[in-house]
Amino acid sequence: MTLSADAQPEAGPSSSSTSQLTPGPSPYHESSQFRHWRYSPSSLQAIREELNGKSVEIVAKNTELEKEAQISLGHSYTDPPPPTAYLTVSDELLLLRFYCSQITKICRQGFGLPEVVESTAISYLKRFYLKNSVMEWHPKNIMPTCLFLAAKTTNYPVLMDQFISKFPKMSPDDILDTEFLVAQSLGFEFWVRSAEKAVRGWSLDFQNQSNPPFDLIQKTLPEALNNLSSCLLTDLEFIYTPSQISLACFHLSNTQLVEGYLEYKYFNISESSTGDLDGEGSTGNEAIPFGMEKDRLLEILNDIEMIIKRDGHGEFDLKKVKEVDKRLKNCTNPEKIPGTALHVKRKREKETAEAASKAAKTAKATAAALDRESVFGSVLGVSSTKSPALSDRKPLSPKVTMNGIPVPLGITRPGGAEAALEDEGMGVKDENGIVMGGKGLRDVGLPLSKDT
Repeated sequence: MTLSADAQPEAGPSSSSTSQLTPGPSPYHESSQFRHWRYSPSSLQAIREELNGKSVEIVAKNTELEKEAQISLGHSYTDPPPPTAYLTVSDELLLLRFYCSQITKICRQGFGLPEVVESTAISYLKRFYLKNSVMEWHPKNIMPTCLFLAAKTTNYPVLMDQFISKFPKMSPDDILDTEFLVAQSLGFEFWVRSAEKAVRGWSLDFQNQSNPPFDLIQKTLPEALNNLSSCLLTDLEFIYTPSQISLACFHLSNTQLVEGYLEYKYFNISESSTGDLDGEGSTGNEAIPFGMEKDRLLEILNDIEMIIKRDGHGEFDLKKVKEVDKRLKNCTNPEKIPGTALHVKRKREKETAEAASKAAKTAKATAAALDRESVFGSVLGVSSTKSPALSDRKPLSPKVTMNGIPVPLGITRPGGAEAALEDEGMGVKDENGIVMGGKGLRDVGLPLSKDT
């Protein structure tokens, strides 16, 4: 697919408003990733700063509530941390990228899962923290859930018992309790288009030249894939398209290979253009490969490479990471920490609300069932205030004529007399349990008993 640079926005960083992104005919442009998870660098920073500011307010407010709850229980308490102790945006990003790197280690060394699980889990974690703050949900609790969910959505599920064995301090409930939270934060959009297929696609497209350097292509491919792994720790997937990122990985590995290929493509601009850089828009100028000038394309590739070199390294200052994590313990939202007074209070309030809601639904369902069963309307009741005797009266049964028919021995019939059963007759029992009739049940082969 190609794109007219004059008619539509050129490929590269998206604008701050996703509504300005014009979907094109490629599958990527119809995906939720393009429509909902594309940002410019400035909009990403603005989102994180706003989220950080709101989280500081929430943590400060809930910390005061926790102090009040502790006082009401007669417990000791600590004063809220000063504003300087709260995490900054850069502090949150440091922890986020550290736990992204832990996903890579667990996938490769712990489970041996393929790259698609690794890249999807990391994308889930990064997306989650565009909707939530580190100060409310610690990455060490969310990271395993993202990995467990990614394994399922990519069709490489891991049994819970096997999965939880890699996290000794966690239980299955810790994963299941946050799974819906993660899915909800993702907007239930689980599909992630990674750049790995695009890397392999470019390796094939490089061979579509008059004199392709096969040896150089095969040698550069593993290095490009290594560069792609470094991209997982950056924000590139939110800013650029998968094909742009993958071509930049090749360009970073071997500048000569990519620029030679681009020279061939742009030299033959009179021919029909092929290739895809996921440009944002529709075809408008078929004479320009990839819908943009060569200088602009190289500028995009250089910008991507700069981000990879700056943020893509997997080495972290563990001392700095531990320092940030230590500060996080003092400024985490107490409402999210099990065992705190505020957490217990919120849990009880939630359980009470759920119980009331369930009771209301049950009452509504019962009333609806009674209404369906009462074909002729509601059941009429007998008022005991007008006639108390009527409230204890039993329903009348059909009348039984007792002209000379005896009743069982020891049971009085009307008049007070007692009589034994005769040997003939089937017998009839009235509403009081008195059998009127003979012992004719023997005639049909049934045993006679005093109860009958």
